[in-house]
Amino acid sequence: MTRVMSERTGEHWSPSPGSIYPLLSHLEEEGIIEAVRTEGRSKTYSLTEDGRARFSEVLHKRGDVEHKARLNRMMLLQLLEPSDRVHFHISAFNHAIDHIADTIEELSASEKRKIGARLKKTSKKLNSLIERVEQGES
Repeated sequence: MTRVMSERTGEHWSPSPGSIYPLLSHLEEEGIIEAVRTEGRSKTYSLTEDGRARFSEVLHKRGDVEHKARLNRMMLLQLLEPSDRVHFHISAFNHAIDHIADTIEELSASEKRKIGARLKKTSKKLNSLIERVEQGES
């Protein structure tokens, strides 16, 4: 799990087992997750019904959380040089694309169509940005 979390954060965060296992234990005690498979010392967890309900609540409240997280990130990013900020955002964008690619097969055909439409809009914005950047070079 620590390896996966490290990979998914682009090696920016490598949690220690000493921080992960107490968290998993706490989530299990709270009835949010449950072990669904155990192989040796390795466990696979799944959200319980209560866990899914709580997760759904978090998703519905995520606008507030995302806004606060964005403000903190924006404040920290202002400490960087403009070129470093751009590189940070490009890395984050690539990271997001990798996650979408990893997840896309889990979606229904209807969800894939909706995501496809959003990706087309994003692609247009990206192509427009690329044109602006390239025009600035000449």
